[in-house]
Amino acid sequence: MRVHFDKEKNDLGRKHLELMAAFGELDPEPVFRFDEKGIVVMTNQAGNDLDSEKYAIGKPLASIIPDVSQIDLDLCIKENQSFNIISNLNSKTFQFTIRGFSRMQIGQIYGSDITELKLAEEKLKLALIKAEESENLKTQFLAQMSHEIRSPLSAVLGFNLVIKEQYNNGSFEDLSFAFEAIEKSGKRLIRTMDQLINMSQLQSITYDNKMQEVDVIDFLNSLIKDFKKEIDGKKLNVIFEEEVEVCKINCDLYALKQITQNILDNAIKYTFDGEIKISLKKNSDGKIFLSISDTGIGMSEDYIKKLFTPFSQEVMGYNRPFEGNGLGLAICKKYADLNNIKIQVESTKNVGTTITLIFN
Repeated sequence: MRVHFDKEKNDLGRKHLELMAAFGELDPEPVFRFDEKGIVVMTNQAGNDLDSEKYAIGKPLASIIPDVSQIDLDLCIKENQSFNIISNLNSKTFQFTIRGFSRMQIGQIYGSDITELKLAEEKLKLALIKAEESENLKTQFLAQMSHEIRSPLSAVLGFNLVIKEQYNNGSFEDLSFAFEAIEKSGKRLIRTMDQLINMSQLQSITYDNKMQEVDVIDFLNSLIKDFKKEIDGKKLNVIFEEEVEVCKINCDLYALKQITQNILDNAIKYTFDGEIKISLKKNSDGKIFLSISDTGIGMSEDYIKKLFTPFSQEVMGYNRPFEGNGLGLAICKKYADLNNIKIQVESTKNVGTTITLIFN
């Protein structure tokens, strides 16, 4: 009786698997049956399509679905185990469910094409990252602009009060310090507003790039004169090396001014003693390049990677040791791209920084 019962049970099991096989043959998704050695003994057309030779029977399952090699298929069958794996095959993403049937001494694996689902998931993740970046950018913008506008305005109003009190008291002591502070604060405000307008134009692609021939040597001599007061104020030594007798390039003059002014301004700001070297040379490819080097505080390797990100500064927050809105070098990069100028940055913390412009 017991033997008869077991035989009927096995027959029902085989019929069940045959029905599963027939169903699998019609299934548009890949279905495989494998033995204890991991050899494919049955599959459908969708399964054969995953094989390079379009015929999977008799081959190791792992040769068709490499991720299966992580699973002990013999143990899977003997202990009726079940697994789920994700595999990338033929430019598609599949989710496979593997099940062992110890009584029949076989295993089956069912696949589902989830390529579109994964793409939708990746798009959703990307959208979330962009939303977070946008929110962080907005927060940084508000913090930076609040500081950059409030600080110079406070200085202007404060020193204006000092002058007013002196005037009301009939005392006319030396107020040059107050006038200098007001002038510096005013320039800082104007610079902040200019950079905001420039970034807005560049972001909205409304900037009109006007190409013209520029004599770089004359341009640099003029640039150094513009910064003479700041350079002398910090007692820095400026070296101008030119190994090109005649140097004329075709670019947008306003863009070139913005790029070089921002770089030189940073070199002066972050250098307390030593020198600033401006070099105009040709490289081995015959291309003209301009390097501005300083002996300042330098930058970390981690920060250099995000140097051209808007509103970024190595030290953030209201207590940062240097003024600035983090827009200068971001604007430089955009102007440089518009004029086919390559920017290279080399920097070592507490040693100095070199920024090179290569004119193509």
